[in-house]
Amino acid sequence: MLKNHKYLLGLFWGAAIFIIPLPLIQALATGMNESSASILGIQIGTIAYVWMLFVIFVSTKPKWLDRIIGLPSMYFVHGLLGIGAIVLAYVHTLMNLSSGLIKLTGDYALWILIGTAAYSILFLSGWITDRVHWVKLIVRFLELHIFKHETSVWIHRLNLIATIFVFIHVLLISYIMQINSFAIIFYLYSFITFLSYSCFLVSKYWRFSKANVIEIRNIGGNMTQMILEFSKIKISHLKQYQPGDYVFISFPNLEKMKEMHPFSFVDFDFKNRRIVLAIRGDGDFSRQVSKIEIGEKVLIDGPYGTLNKQIIEQTNAKQPLIMLAGGTGVVPLISLVLEYSKKREIYFIWTVSREDQLVYREMLLQLSKNQKNFHYFESIHRLNSEKLLNILKTPILENSYYLLSGSNIMMLGYKTLLRKCGIHSKNVYYEKFSF
Repeated sequence: MLKNHKYLLGLFWGAAIFIIPLPLIQALATGMNESSASILGIQIGTIAYVWMLFVIFVSTKPKWLDRIIGLPSMYFVHGLLGIGAIVLAYVHTLMNLSSGLIKLTGDYALWILIGTAAYSILFLSGWITDRVHWVKLIVRFLELHIFKHETSVWIHRLNLIATIFVFIHVLLISYIMQINSFAIIFYLYSFITFLSYSCFLVSKYWRFSKANVIEIRNIGGNMTQMILEFSKIKISHLKQYQPGDYVFISFPNLEKMKEMHPFSFVDFDFKNRRIVLAIRGDGDFSRQVSKIEIGEKVLIDGPYGTLNKQIIEQTNAKQPLIMLAGGTGVVPLISLVLEYSKKREIYFIWTVSREDQLVYREMLLQLSKNQKNFHYFESIHRLNSEKLLNILKTPILENSYYLLSGSNIMMLGYKTLLRKCGIHSKNVYYEKFSF
């Protein structure tokens, strides 16, 4: 359950921060005869490099790791370690002075890292835009007119160039590379990282599933429903799809739509090999979805997600589920409802800013009539404690497990609301999307 998830996430953090850099740190400690201050500075720079490699590895979206801790958690570590690597790299430059090509490669790497980090914090992470509304408006304007998503992706990939500069930087320091144990581990870590990233780049030829668009229609509220039918996928891969999951899709034959974008699915039809997506036209990619023609080829990377895992691993299968959906956050929760409405007591609350955004209202109302375990509620504008208590009785609120889905601002707000209502955080779970 959530406790197990936090434990595994803690192990992930521990491995990234301490365990993986340790062999190189130990090799330096035993192999160098420099002053303690000089060794410390070199060790700090080494940790920065290892964290940079780890950031690159995480960017390959290992599916086995996603099912353990979730892609949003992986990307959160990705972001913080990236910033941490920059801080350590800067400290390293202050503690270990260099000259010539050694200094030049190190400086190039540091400035590239600083530039891409600043850009990513604004345009890719969502950390600031989720909290400062006027910054969000400026970023959306710039994304619409200047920095398209594909541009942002390529700018973010400059981190690879920076890492290569650091790799060369270390190779040029002869007295470090003469430490055999350090050199072997250094080459091994670098080789594994760049091999995994290279495989990730070319994996679309064997890892990505292929599908075709067989239906596309506007369902209101600036939402487009698109049905994809797999044209090439293994049965073993089909069986990996779970309710609540999401996929990354791209359209290889369409300009400005060749980079992968994540979307949750409403439903998955295993028998007919079909997946139903509901996409709101907010970004430069999603606005083009409604214009796509029937028969268009699609590449699919996935599935990813941990929502279903949280339900499966619950120790009390009779505990009611309360699902709080905000706007398009309803999409992954609908797929969970279709799976569990006959098995579990579910209280489903959907909040939107306008009534025309309740695009799946009729389906959910019909489901509530047909399934006695499924209770559907809706609200225009967000919930407050008064609204929530009017919808659900206190005993239900206190003895249920919560799944949240929506914008990051909404989920943070509802988590705070539930805490004020006496709901412990161990009974609340959501996947935070900032990519």
